[in-house]
Amino acid sequence: MSEVAENSTALTIGSTAPALLRPENWSAFQMLPCQISLEIPIPDFTVAGLLSLSVNDVINTHWLQGSDVPLKVNGRVIGWTEFEVIDDRLAARLTQLA
Repeated sequence: MSEVAENSTALTIGSTAPALLRPENWSAFQMLPCQISLEIPIPDFTVAGLLSLSVNDVINTHWLQGSDVPLKVNGRVIGWTEFEVIDDRLAARLTQLA
């Protein structure tokens, strides 16, 4: 008897989750601002390195050309991108969703 109750509870929880993911349920939130960023980690960078920066310095990121860069929204990784140049602008192409 308890097994039936557990299964029916799981079905109830599972059946309501997809409704939250439907686009029409997000319409009230679509105009909220969010911060989007592409961040390239720089390993072994220190405060001394920061204080010694000057114009035209090049910072070695150890990031391989063509490697995917994390795409963050409000500080959370939502996917990965690769950089592209379109005309004279730097752009990011989404390659994978988290």
